[in-house]
Amino acid sequence: MIKLCKKCQVSKIHLFFFLLVLFSSFQLFSQNSDFSDDAVIVVSAGKIEQNVEDASEKVQVISSGEIRDSGAKTLSEAVKNLPGVTVKGASGGNPVDSISMQGFDSSYVKILVDGVAVTGDLGGSTAVFEIPVEMIDHIEVVQGASSALYGSDAMGGVINIITKKAEGEGGETTFHASFNEEFSCMKSGNWRNYASATASAAGEHLSSVVTASFDYTPGKEKSAYYALAGGNINYFETPRKRLGFVRGSLDWTDGWGKIGAYGLFSDSLQKSNFTATGFNTGATMEYATKRIEGGLNGEYAAGDSLLFSGFSSVKNYKLDTSYDVKAGEDSSVTDTDSDFLDWESEIRASYDFNDFNKILIGVNGNLETIKGDSFDGRKKQLLLSAYAQDTLSLFDERLSVVPGLRFDFVPEIDGAEAKFMLTPKVSLKYSPTEDTAIRFAYGMGYKTASLKQKHWIFYHNYASGEGNFILYGNPDLESEKSQSFNLSLEQKIADFKISAGGYFNFIKDMITSVVTDSTTSPQKRTYENVDKAITYGGEASLSYKIERFDAKAGYACTQAKAYDKESGDWEELSLRVNHRITAGANYLVPRLEAKVGLSVEWNSRQRVTAGKDEWTPDYLMLCANLSKTFWDEKIEAYIRGDNLLNNKNFKDGTDGQNQEEYFGLKDGTTVSVGVRVKL
Repeated sequence: MIKLCKKCQVSKIHLFFFLLVLFSSFQLFSQNSDFSDDAVIVVSAGKIEQNVEDASEKVQVISSGEIRDSGAKTLSEAVKNLPGVTVKGASGGNPVDSISMQGFDSSYVKILVDGVAVTGDLGGSTAVFEIPVEMIDHIEVVQGASSALYGSDAMGGVINIITKKAEGEGGETTFHASFNEEFSCMKSGNWRNYASATASAAGEHLSSVVTASFDYTPGKEKSAYYALAGGNINYFETPRKRLGFVRGSLDWTDGWGKIGAYGLFSDSLQKSNFTATGFNTGATMEYATKRIEGGLNGEYAAGDSLLFSGFSSVKNYKLDTSYDVKAGEDSSVTDTDSDFLDWESEIRASYDFNDFNKILIGVNGNLETIKGDSFDGRKKQLLLSAYAQDTLSLFDERLSVVPGLRFDFVPEIDGAEAKFMLTPKVSLKYSPTEDTAIRFAYGMGYKTASLKQKHWIFYHNYASGEGNFILYGNPDLESEKSQSFNLSLEQKIADFKISAGGYFNFIKDMITSVVTDSTTSPQKRTYENVDKAITYGGEASLSYKIERFDAKAGYACTQAKAYDKESGDWEELSLRVNHRITAGANYLVPRLEAKVGLSVEWNSRQRVTAGKDEWTPDYLMLCANLSKTFWDEKIEAYIRGDNLLNNKNFKDGTDGQNQEEYFGLKDGTTVSVGVRVKL
């Protein structure tokens, strides 16, 4: 039997995904464009379909058109321009992208695809860089505690990805397809190639959608003298990245409801030097992952007022982490492989009593398992839940009141202590006029320690200092509880929309990582419970839209503090962005009919270690794009510039590092050219 070398195996994977993308893009034909950019119907605020303006909780919606204009290729890139959402690593050398909201880190933000939780983990963060945008119709973001509906891990908020659906036209079978090819060139000499395709078919009852993408960056290799190796060694100044992805869905729709099935497969590799600054260049990190997922979903209408719906999914996520240290002629390799296997099912029923009263009840079961090199056997954890919610519309629908309650139970499995929790919530929306909306939400949050937090050992690497550490699990962690308050105001004035809001969260037994040994390289951390912590802040945004011009600007302020028993003081938690500004504008040039766009993102400096006056540099990113459509909008050509200021920031970190050095942005200014074709 012939055994292929690693380089040949990688080439085979490249070829497989390229052919898959190419085949998917040209196998179907149509005279019309495919999916609508309008995303006014949302489900995330209350697990029921409703107009975004009617939701009792504030829902931020990112349409597929906005994603396309931003040039985003992954989920983390798609949400980074929201003022209240902080993304770390989406633009730099960080192989572990993370999304945080309201002062909570990424482990408190629940990522869903069509209401099904995304499994897998990289150092406590959902692997959001493995979620490409090609399958996305729109994204719904709800900030604040959503545990009453979505359970554990939703204390900071929910991001629900709604995938593209195919629809027939007048009972006739229709076919749609699109293809995108993009090439990017970086100042560092690195490059990136992105190819994607979507194909759909829909008839009177049966519909299907297939999306595929392949994203590859070879990274920038350099050579440097390393004393322990006794000479020069090669290392990655910027990471090598590869992601192949394919997802397919098949749905049957009839008068009684619908039933569907979906499946996905992704394969990714990220390889980087131990630090982005060249320190300890003898160490190399490699993250290789494979994700396989499949499931069933459906709806059944038992009359005009009663609707049953639900899903069942099986999710497998394999992570192979290799830490290679070169010393002299020897090489020491440490593997921390992990295998996540989860099963989740949910059944819910909604009943319309009348025009102003709608009840939702549901049950959910989620079995999580993990197997890894850092512990013996496969660890298991089961979470059983039941929830109920009532939506009341009063005073000619000017006032909406939505109370809810959730019961969570963790049985004694695999040595775990049995636990249960009740989490109530209530949200209100009052509209004194058609152009004014005042929203208030209170909710209790509940978060059980995950299997990763209990047992896993993870090697984390993307930048110098605090970016390099070994994170150890803690099996003695307590569950977290929180109280969350959110208040917001939205006002429309002519073509302007103004939004402002604030929040306060109190957390008991907050789980966070703490430094246990800072003298080692990498430093050592472990998960521990903090007796109590608070997060508070607010955000404001202004948007303006007319026929050819639209613009948005936003500001967010965040504070996160933990109580120190020894000193009796509240200490600011580390690595939180206290101030954040985002802005963007698009203009469709008359006669030329070309669209030009500009966006800017700024994050203030972050405290490196809780209780210490040590700070990271601030973060500034300026991007621009130009696009033009041809042939009845079936072809779009575009050019985009990212990091146009080439890592110019206002203030360096306390250790003297600038934006490029700390965040690992060695690629610098990036220029991308691409073409989209609709068939």
